[in-house]
Amino acid sequence: MGIKSFIVGICMLAPLSMSAQVVFEETNQVNSVENLTVNSEYQYWLNSYQKVGNEINEVSEQYQSEVNKRGYPKKKTVKKKILLVAQYIDLLKQQRDTPALNQNIDFNKVNRKIAEWENQLNGLNILLKKI
Repeated sequence: MGIKSFIVGICMLAPLSMSAQVVFEETNQVNSVENLTVNSEYQYWLNSYQKVGNEINEVSEQYQSEVNKRGYPKKKTVKKKILLVAQYIDLLKQQRDTPALNQNIDFNKVNRKIAEWENQLNGLNILLKKI
């Protein structure tokens, strides 16, 4: 009887272990989809961040070229740089404030960057009024 009840017990546990495996696999699939969503959101943000950064660099070169040539930048160049800096600040704030983007960041560093860029934005707005 002991062996027979042991075999019956094992047969009863086998379906339970299989269903637990299915639940585990389904949970992993959900986690994978969530991670994919988080990862794709981060990649989208990172692409935008890099694109705006590159555009700021290009406008900064143009800005400096105009300053070297004329002594001051053109109004349209300053306006373009203001828009890009504002976008950059928004992206930094988005990174800081979005859980999917801020998992491994140094909040103090991001806040310092935001403050620095806001100071530059204020300076550009003052310059725009003077041109």
